[in-house]
Amino acid sequence: MKKLFLFAVALAFVSCAMPAEEAEVKGVGFFTPLPGETFIAGSDEITEIWNKYLEAHNNGDIEAIKSMSADSIYVLGPDGTELRTKEEQAALLEGWFAAANPKWEAYWAMPYKSVPSGADWIIAGHTVTETIEGEEKVTLQMIDGEIKDGKVERFFVYAATPPAREEAAAE
Repeated sequence: MKKLFLFAVALAFVSCAMPAEEAEVKGVGFFTPLPGETFIAGSDEITEIWNKYLEAHNNGDIEAIKSMSADSIYVLGPDGTELRTKEEQAALLEGWFAAANPKWEAYWAMPYKSVPSGADWIIAGHTVTETIEGEEKVTLQMIDGEIKDGKVERFFVYAATPPAREEAAAE
């Protein structure tokens, strides 16, 4: 028994001392414009960046949003609107903030990484509550965004109206 134990310890020591061959990372999924591109789970650092970005939006802090956005940010809105600079983004947000005071609440998020390119992405779902002429309007939004060098590089917004909820029966 003692020999078996010593053999196991020696084997463990030798295997730790040997250089490991780099394993090729294989992801899942596909992206048709880039054949061979797949995806793996990403870092929660990306989630933290996105949450700070949402916080800046909820605070109506245009300067913070601009500081977190790439100079040549690309945004595709749910209505097909395209923004290509952070100045265009700031102008749109200033008007929207004044007209509707939108507030975002994330209800799920998942960071992911492209393989082999290494691009960092996040996909997240949000409820967005706007107040227009005293009436609240709720929209469900899903974004798919790329974060590069700590800045939001681009994102795509998809939106849907949540189903109407039946009011609780009166007692």
